[in-house]
Amino acid sequence: WAIVGDTFPVGCQFSDKIVYHNTTFVNNPDLNHEIYSTKYGMYTPNCGLEQCLMSWGHDEYLYRVLNNHPACTLPDEGLY
Repeated sequence: WAIVGDTFPVGCQFSDKIVYHNTTFVNNPDLNHEIYSTKYGMYTPNCGLEQCLMSWGHDEYLYRVLNNHPACTLPDEGLY
């Protein structure tokens, strides 16, 4: 439900549920990769979310940087 063009599992077929999935990955080499373009890709069925590698976008990156920086005084509401 939270998949967008810059946050998605890597190493497997891109979901058709990803916002703008038809245009977001046009230049991504994984789109035509022998393994990564298949349904399960580098994973085994039912391996669990903790086994999945994710590509995170700028929103998640900045949240993690600020949340772990001792000088950041933003409240949780601001970070979210």
